[in-house]
Amino acid sequence: MRRFWKVAAIVAAATVGDGVFALPFVFYQAGWLLCLLYLAVLGAMVAVAHVVYFRTLEASGEKERLLGLARQYFGPGGFWVGFTAIVLGLLLALVAYLILGSQFIQLGFPGIPPGIAVAAFWAFIAGIVLLGDARVVELEMVGILFTALVIVLIFVTTLPHLGFGGAPAVNMASAFLPFGAVLFSVAGWTSVEPAYESSRGKRWKFASWLPLVAGTLLAVLLYLLFVSGILGSGAQITPDTISGLGGWEPWKRGVIAALGLFAVATSSMPISREIRNALEKDLRWNRVGSRALIIFFPLACVMAGLNDFLVVVTLVGGVFLSVQYLLIVAIGRRALAPPPAQKFLLDAIALVFIAAAAYQIIGFIVK
Repeated sequence: MRRFWKVAAIVAAATVGDGVFALPFVFYQAGWLLCLLYLAVLGAMVAVAHVVYFRTLEASGEKERLLGLARQYFGPGGFWVGFTAIVLGLLLALVAYLILGSQFIQLGFPGIPPGIAVAAFWAFIAGIVLLGDARVVELEMVGILFTALVIVLIFVTTLPHLGFGGAPAVNMASAFLPFGAVLFSVAGWTSVEPAYESSRGKRWKFASWLPLVAGTLLAVLLYLLFVSGILGSGAQITPDTISGLGGWEPWKRGVIAALGLFAVATSSMPISREIRNALEKDLRWNRVGSRALIIFFPLACVMAGLNDFLVVVTLVGGVFLSVQYLLIVAIGRRALAPPPAQKFLLDAIALVFIAAAAYQIIGFIVK
């Protein structure tokens, strides 16, 4: 059972992230019952994709990872689709982190101008990017711990006033709003590779898919604690949650701001490293170029007007993560040659991701 919980923890740690801060607004706008349905359906789809990717890694004999598998089964075109979806999606995730980090600074220091808050947090994470991996790799898990502490603090201090507040059960006018934010929150396919490494060459006493599903379920349960705490607290519900907490007690604001600030900063570390690895190993960029892109791209996007946390989260989740999971499903379908019933399931999941990506792209362009 120790191995079971180790793999489940790896998946949960890679899943729990700053997308949680978009969920209370989404629940409030689209309806709590509809969002629960989204969490259940997308959580199940993501868990299936994780199992497919895990089994694909087993079948490939650990020779390749996602981009290598995309090149193997779909040629250079598949590689570039995957590369663009992963790298650009991760860069935009850093934009969301920059926006959220500045909100935590404003929560801790009320009255500070938004531009100063953005510049301060940008300088903070830029310094982290310039550090070597040897100095920051041990802090990656700290980000997950800080995020979990924020969730637990809000949940505990809101007792017994938990619930979904004034959120409707279903609001069909915002029926498609939750997709991108929920997928951003439950996605965690990067956990499959370390989960596979931790279990490689060992015999399982349980089905290999169980800990992958358990990890996703743990993340979803944490999200529900957070949403019920925020909606039950009487706080102003805003797209990033944090900007609506200004009316809380000073001590509570200060603790949440400190925990949240370090949660966002440390959670950005593995994202930055993934981008550097992709640019430097796959495209042979030098260190200066890759770090310059990571440091200045998020700031340029915010300065250009892409400064709405929910818009960025839904764009990353609805478009780039959809393409990433579509690629995982497509590779698994070819690599594993599943029976007809499983092929039908994978095709249905693929169609959902295709439709969602198209909808988010059209919606972003129209706006």
